[in-house]
Amino acid sequence: MNLSQTLGAAIIMACGSAALAGPVVDLAPGEITGGLSGITNTTMGELIGSVQSDVYQDFAIYANQDQGQGQQALYEGTLMTRVVRSNQTGNLHFNYRILNANSELAGMISRIEVDGFEGFQTRVEYRNELSSPGVQGPSDASRSGNGNILNFEFDELLDSSADSRYFFAMVDTDTFYENAANATIFLQNGESVTLSVAGATPSVPAPGALALLSAGGLMTMRRRR
Repeated sequence: MNLSQTLGAAIIMACGSAALAGPVVDLAPGEITGGLSGITNTTMGELIGSVQSDVYQDFAIYANQDQGQGQQALYEGTLMTRVVRSNQTGNLHFNYRILNANSELAGMISRIEVDGFEGFQTRVEYRNELSSPGVQGPSDASRSGNGNILNFEFDELLDSSADSRYFFAMVDTDTFYENAANATIFLQNGESVTLSVAGATPSVPAPGALALLSAGGLMTMRRRR
């Protein structure tokens, strides 16, 4: 289930997890970071901005390629996508967060891929203010050779007892499109789910794209506790 909210008030964004804040990483196509360290808005004023869109998507990842009912769920949670416009530059920051995991399930997230960044300068990090929600940020990030796909790695696997910090991509554009990109969430054994998220390019996924199964299947749903 999707819940979209557009907010006009200026806020201080929080996205991250780590001990010492470092600079954001300018990630060129084909590059891999030497590790993400986390950052605060006091370190970089460009991070302060206003929320343009908040979208929450409940998802489930299953043990095999058969969708839905009767299959073993390994992980259930919510992907939050927040688009922020920098007060300093007017450009956009795409922020992601995993939350509300079903702690009764044993699946652990190893990485999250997000596409739609080809042709843009793209800087990445996560936020780690003490006031930031979540307990764990990604350890590393990489970018595909054509620049389209960002891969955020959790070397310390994100299990169902913990929410992630906000991790983000800062791009050199002031325009975004809802449902124009894909985020794929992978568990440690390769099972995955793909969700449609906001993107910087106007190319919307083909209608059948959201029905395709990855190694572990695709399904968006509202969890019932």
